[in-house]
Amino acid sequence: MTMSRHPSPELMARFVAGTLSPAAALVVESHLALCGDCAASHRDMLAVAGVLFERLSPSELDARLFERTLARLDEKRPTPAPSPARRPARDLGIRLPSPIADRATSGWRWMGPGMAYARLDVSEDRTTQLVLLKIAANRRMPTHGHSGDELTLVLQGAFEDEHGRCAAGDLAEEDDDTHHTPVVTGEETCICLASIEGRLRPHGLIGRLVSPLIGL
Repeated sequence: MTMSRHPSPELMARFVAGTLSPAAALVVESHLALCGDCAASHRDMLAVAGVLFERLSPSELDARLFERTLARLDEKRPTPAPSPARRPARDLGIRLPSPIADRATSGWRWMGPGMAYARLDVSEDRTTQLVLLKIAANRRMPTHGHSGDELTLVLQGAFEDEHGRCAAGDLAEEDDDTHHTPVVTGEETCICLASIEGRLRPHGLIGRLVSPLIGL
């Protein structure tokens, strides 16, 4: 698998620091599962971070911290709510990267002629959606912007937009300043994994009418 678009240094730094949303982190993890070079860079960054952490000077603790900790041991804790039963993963007709292979999904749902989406369960993330997008060959998505950050990892096929071409394994980064019109190239259906912070902002009337119905 030949790739030309990889996570930016800034994105990788946020991933290593643990400041990405859980959904966005799963997109980056999925890219690392497909890209040996980026996986090696990730290991190197973790090693450097570990060395820097070891060199940090220890902070002084409050002298009363131990007593306060002991006092809290006797406090009553609220009983945690039981976790909802997790739906089994469905067969979506494509081999998914290992970080998302066992995630429960909604199954494919219509989002326009030649287009479908499937939600992936990321119950630990309340701010960012994680979805699979399936777009037929030669199909053009509506021109749209974003109200937050979006990461798109191509799993199958390829698309082109104003920023270049994305083929299988490539990862595209978009933010609230980005506007683009993805067009699927070649004869193969394009399937992408995307983390969407906020909502898409379609430019056309049809897109604005459909967007609230599908919740993207």
